[in-house]
Amino acid sequence: MPEVALNLSRGCGNPTGFANLQPGDVVVDFGCGGGIDVILAAHKVGSQGRVIGIDGAPQMIERAKQAVAEAGLQDRNIEFRTAYLDKTQLPDGFADVVISNCVINLCPDKDAVYEEAFRILRFGGRIAISDIVLTENIAPELRERFRSTWAGCLGGAIPEEDYWQTVREAGFADIRIVARHLLTPEELEAMACCPGEEFTPPPSNEDRTMWKEKWPVSSSPRQNQSNCLLTERRSHHAE
Repeated sequence: MPEVALNLSRGCGNPTGFANLQPGDVVVDFGCGGGIDVILAAHKVGSQGRVIGIDGAPQMIERAKQAVAEAGLQDRNIEFRTAYLDKTQLPDGFADVVISNCVINLCPDKDAVYEEAFRILRFGGRIAISDIVLTENIAPELRERFRSTWAGCLGGAIPEEDYWQTVREAGFADIRIVARHLLTPEELEAMACCPGEEFTPPPSNEDRTMWKEKWPVSSSPRQNQSNCLLTERRSHHAE
């Protein structure tokens, strides 16, 4: 794996590991970042498959292209697009699989993102997502501070049940959680400045103090990393 992809990787799981990718599949990566999951997916779908990486940051797209070239995959059917995840401009029924690694939690309108994923999947397609959710309630004033000062993975996380409701209402069925991991305080701090301090400044001392006062180490963490496999694109509304 190219160093540039590893250095920019701030995922919270490995969606290509449980997406059951098959040779020839068309895969779309929502929030491809430095390209690590695009590269992993390209190896699994082979020369007959296709992988499209979507990211809202042109700088990330350039880094991802560099990573693909360094991985020796420039001749594979790999494409990168700068776009918002709720407006990919891909055709209806385009993909076999949509993957995403710790990105949808950053999106303000998660409903629109999952509706877009549903739209671009073929009937019977699937999504494999690794993401961050809240396992306990956060005081409103603390959550607002996180959202206003932390651009990393912490600020956009929502309660777990709200997250699954968003997925169901987009139309997905057969929702399976394949792995869970409670984040340690150190992991939370690292997540707060993903994909790196070059792009997102680290938490301030005031934020760290507020976190420790609200949740001492003995009762931390309060966030959960969920790797979920969501299958079967059925009707437009969940049954």
